[in-house]
Amino acid sequence: MIQRTLIQIGLLFFPLVLGACANKEQAVLPDVCPHAAILRPLERVEDYGGDTHDVANLVAVAVMDSVVIEKCDVEDEAYDLNLLIRMRAEKGPRLGGNKLSLPYVVSLVGEDDRVDHREISTASITFDGKSKLMPHEEKLHLVIPRVKDEKAPSQYILLGFQLSESQLKE
Repeated sequence: MIQRTLIQIGLLFFPLVLGACANKEQAVLPDVCPHAAILRPLERVEDYGGDTHDVANLVAVAVMDSVVIEKCDVEDEAYDLNLLIRMRAEKGPRLGGNKLSLPYVVSLVGEDDRVDHREISTASITFDGKSKLMPHEEKLHLVIPRVKDEKAPSQYILLGFQLSESQLKE
């Protein structure tokens, strides 16, 4: 319920969110391609492994830094997109080993800000033995249906970490 409310709030402010997510390295894309942005309330996740938010119990912290549409091919019935998501994670004292799995949500939002499709993916990050901070790039390939002869896309893509109820309360 809370996450849905956060997403709905984010959708109301999507033009501002998209402006805040503008990326200078964005590829030159056709004007009819959909936009992609990180939903700011879901850009950061802190995992304490439970309800106690004590630094000694920290498993990991992760932040989504940017999303870039690297390729957008406009076909008669679909957009064929390649996205690059840049994130970073910091290893906490309670992470057992060097592997971290971070679920994140990719939502396709259509007319009237309704979520047309929602998918959960997982970023798998492996820390090297030297550093507690690890950058990570996640590549996604999406095929999105489109309305033929559409002058501007009626859909856009929002991303963010899948947060638990206790993480949403923070």
